[in-house]
Amino acid sequence: MRLSSGCLRLGVGFVSGLGLDAVAEAVYLTALTRVRWRIVDLARHLDLNQGHGPLDLGDNRPAPGHSRLTSSHSRLDVIRGDGRLDLGGGRFAAAVDQLRTDGLLAASVEESGAIRAVDPALALPAFAASRVWGLSAGDVRPQALAIAQLIARHQPPGPDRLHGLDEMNSFAEHLVANARREVVILSGEHRTGSFEFAAPIAEAVLRRGAQLRQVWRGELIRTPSIGAYATWLRTRGAAPRIVPTLPTTMLLADRSVAMVVNGDEAVVNRSASAVAPLCVLADQVWGKGSPGNRRHQSPAEQTPRHHKVLRLLADGLTDDAIARQVGVSVRTVRNDMAAAMLSLDARSRFQAGVRAAQLGLL
Repeated sequence: MRLSSGCLRLGVGFVSGLGLDAVAEAVYLTALTRVRWRIVDLARHLDLNQGHGPLDLGDNRPAPGHSRLTSSHSRLDVIRGDGRLDLGGGRFAAAVDQLRTDGLLAASVEESGAIRAVDPALALPAFAASRVWGLSAGDVRPQALAIAQLIARHQPPGPDRLHGLDEMNSFAEHLVANARREVVILSGEHRTGSFEFAAPIAEAVLRRGAQLRQVWRGELIRTPSIGAYATWLRTRGAAPRIVPTLPTTMLLADRSVAMVVNGDEAVVNRSASAVAPLCVLADQVWGKGSPGNRRHQSPAEQTPRHHKVLRLLADGLTDDAIARQVGVSVRTVRNDMAAAMLSLDARSRFQAGVRAAQLGLL
């Protein structure tokens, strides 16, 4: 279910703990109420809700002094004396730009110049992960409870059919963000901006230690952007497999839900009788695929060190055991843990592990 614009309160009470300032929060939560927005329509909608003068739309670049909204404003800096958000002074344009940089907004594939909100279940854990290791005093911290509440509120209605790439991309993000064991993607064609070749989708799977299996039709690897993506996947221990032909384009999550693409539409299958043959197809295609000749490391070997340390801590290992497994000194492990506890606002190592899990960092 998309968030209803009626449930958004813009003003002093508009504090959700997502780790964004008030303007960026307003933009992101409003963007979630539709499949896509034209920039001017989004600005007008926020302007109407706020009831003040015309917004400075800028050119979607940050205004001077506002290049990083999440750390350059306090929340009260953008609230006017009458309790309404101040969206002028380039703040709206800066917020849109920063939300795109942070992966919370993405360009629409279907309408030039339009944007769409990236599914919270995919975008917010990734955003929180990026913030864990670089926060300074006074920075707005993502709160696990607030993130979990927004993700719970923003549940797609479970459609049987999707229309257009924007809807497909949003639903793919939701499926991937909720997968816990395995994601299989079969890609028979290249469509610019489609979910099959989106690094944030792959990153979300790998960050949690789930298995990512991608199979591509052989000709696709010749496309420069796809070739570069394949190289990146290899460095993450998730090299795609190549086959001469593919009968379909499909995303399969945890062997329980499958989205089968046919042109500009997709059918969502949830019943065991419909998903079972698609699982068989995925296994057959994967088995026939060529992994290539490049040696690649396992996903565990390629996990960033900070995430490894947090995961091993959550498993109950001692500093010495973590240091041996990660291949660093005990002092480095302790420094990593101190930084994590500060960024997660945790009073103990145990609490840091719990909060990291709540934020989807493990």
